[in-house]
Amino acid sequence: MHTASTRELKQNPAAVIKRVLETGDEVEITAHGHPTGVRLVPDAPGGPAPWVQGSVLMEVRPRSRASRADAEDLRALIDAARDEDGDVVDPWERP
Repeated sequence: MHTASTRELKQNPAAVIKRVLETGDEVEITAHGHPTGVRLVPDAPGGPAPWVQGSVLMEVRPRSRASRADAEDLRALIDAARDEDGDVVDPWERP
């Protein structure tokens, strides 16, 4: 495991983050040569998926007791967000 001082992290955080992303190794942050208990850990390979297909989302069971009308309203919102291929589109990236 690599280490980086708080000073290094403060002065050049991009280089420390780049090292974590390129090597895939954890970087432990130290203060005056002593471990702080803080680590930079790379995300899982491929990173988190930003979007889930609507059909997959509809298979998730709600944890609260939503009414059937609430579920139908959610389904209508998801259907309205679909493109011509049937995929849910990011509303901020719509033309």
